[in-house]
Amino acid sequence: MKLLEQLLAEYGADVTKSITLVPGFCCFICGVKTITSFSPENITVAAGKLKVTVLGAGMEVGSYFEGDLMVKGDVRGITID
Repeated sequence: MKLLEQLLAEYGADVTKSITLVPGFCCFICGVKTITSFSPENITVAAGKLKVTVLGAGMEVGSYFEGDLMVKGDVRGITID
């Protein structure tokens, strides 16, 4: 992750508002304000002005602390509105 953080910083990205997706395993979202809906097939969160939905199967909240959320399960994709 150090390389990713370094590259994002060099290009001026705000890493406190980022999404890391590992298909079939997990999704890590930084900058989450609240979890707005939850089911084993999708988890929707408010992150800043965005609504982020993680799609998949058998999903659960792995951890949620200080705005950082880890969704575990068979993650198949995300939508951002």
